[in-house]
Amino acid sequence: MTIRLRLALWYAISVLALFLATGLLLRFTLREVLVREHHVAVERSAELARGVFRAEVIEYRTTTGTITHVANELVIPDQMLEFVQPDGRVFARAAAPRIRGSGGLEQPVHIVERPLDEELAPGWRVRVHASMAPLYTSLGRIDRSLLLVIPVTVLLAALTGWWLTGRTLRPVGEMAAAAERITPATPDARIPVRHPKDELGRLARRFNNLLDRLAQALSQQRRFLADAAHELRTPVARMLSQAERALSTGATDEDREGALRLIHDDLQRTRNLVGELLHLARVDAGEPAPPLNDAYLDDIVAGAVQPWYAVAERGGVRLAVTSLEEAPARVNAELVQRLLGILLDNAIRYTPAGGTVEVAVLHESVGAVLEIRDTGIGIPEEERVRLFERFFRGRQARERAPEGSGLGLAIALWIAEQHDARLQISGSAGGGTTVRVEFPPV
Repeated sequence: MTIRLRLALWYAISVLALFLATGLLLRFTLREVLVREHHVAVERSAELARGVFRAEVIEYRTTTGTITHVANELVIPDQMLEFVQPDGRVFARAAAPRIRGSGGLEQPVHIVERPLDEELAPGWRVRVHASMAPLYTSLGRIDRSLLLVIPVTVLLAALTGWWLTGRTLRPVGEMAAAAERITPATPDARIPVRHPKDELGRLARRFNNLLDRLAQALSQQRRFLADAAHELRTPVARMLSQAERALSTGATDEDREGALRLIHDDLQRTRNLVGELLHLARVDAGEPAPPLNDAYLDDIVAGAVQPWYAVAERGGVRLAVTSLEEAPARVNAELVQRLLGILLDNAIRYTPAGGTVEVAVLHESVGAVLEIRDTGIGIPEEERVRLFERFFRGRQARERAPEGSGLGLAIALWIAEQHDARLQISGSAGGGTTVRVEFPPV
């Protein structure tokens, strides 16, 4: 069942329920009013008979003569008056001609009896018989009118609901048709927004925003795959070249040993690159947040920095820990060690021989702070906004270390985000870079 049909049926059922409730309430109210008016009319008839009797008794002098005259003169439609003697017998009747000819009033009959006049006619009573058939006839006409009006109104309501829902859902149909036309070949196509301020307009805008995010994600994925393929193609090409060199007929043992050493280095770099790619792929797939535990950042850094002294020494760089303040933090020790490794690897790699890399752990008002300073090549201001983009590497960085992947800082930023930490990088094109990671206070 379509939404349009369901809405039209719901609208018709709602109108039916509303009209039934209103009709029943109206009929009950009208019945109460008509019955009350009928009773009032009967009471007025009794009062009329008593008033006429009091007016005529002056002329006719006797009670019986006056009653006989009143019975002959007083005619009330659908009512019959009886004048009852003190002994209970009916002395005279006053009724319309059609009532006299038909043999009585149409049932049911409402009877009211009142004293005629205690002073002028002691013991005499006037009895009014009033037929309630006209009342029930009126109620029957009301019922028939309701039975006719309600179905017609519900039918009109259903047709109106069908028409209104059709007009209301027409933009939805247009949105669905536009969505079907969106294909990978038309990534820039969007849902038309006819009325931006109504609910459907807001839905279309949100859907278009979703399409924009999807397009951005797809573009980022394509760029990621292209960059990954490019980064992998370079070491693979070098390894293939070295393998061909080692397999050539004129290669010496020394040539083969040099080729194997270069292949080994390229394989190691390729392994690291594949590991970084797999890590970022898990991040993009929604890898669950790592568990965090209360620890001291200075203890983690003190242990993790030890292997890097040898790396710095091989590069001719002096690595020094200038401060290890006791700094409690809620962290994942393994991820913090990896974060420190990424930052130290960059600092040592891009610092010329004779330079310095300093590591410090501080306890400040903002929380535990990891700070790494180097005297390296620095970062031009125009490149700082792209530092955390995947595969992005600055011009000076590519010149100094062509084998880099450009993924380290993207992973470092993800690690910082998992800790709700703030990662800041500052530096100048003239030289020197400072990396500051602020962990929230415990």
